[in-house]
Amino acid sequence: MQCLKRVNVMIKNKIQSKVAKAFDTKLIDAVTEFTCSKQVKSGVFDYATQTYPVIMAEVYSGRGVFGSYKKDLVKPLDYQIEDIKATVLQNEISQVPQIGDAWITNKGQFKVLNIGADPTSSIWVVQLRKV
Repeated sequence: MQCLKRVNVMIKNKIQSKVAKAFDTKLIDAVTEFTCSKQVKSGVFDYATQTYPVIMAEVYSGRGVFGSYKKDLVKPLDYQIEDIKATVLQNEISQVPQIGDAWITNKGQFKVLNIGADPTSSIWVVQLRKV
């Protein structure tokens, strides 16, 4: 069991290393940087304002290759033709993306609709829709 875990970690590290190198070299023209800033709400619901109080703001950023689903055989259930598929490295993002997050890029603002990971947990595949 320990040997299998070590092999998985080695595979994950190798994938992240190779993809990061490709992002820096061969894919540099296709790589898009993004940032996300969101408010974290919690506490007692305020009926006067119909909101929960904001307890903090979270910010994360990363980079990835933004493409389309047009040629994919398997598409998300709520797929629309203008949706974007972003492939990002998990080790380059400080937080796990959440459905509903708004990513700001040089191509505009996008809302996260769906998140998936590859079997090695090294890459996030994120479905985005332009806001």
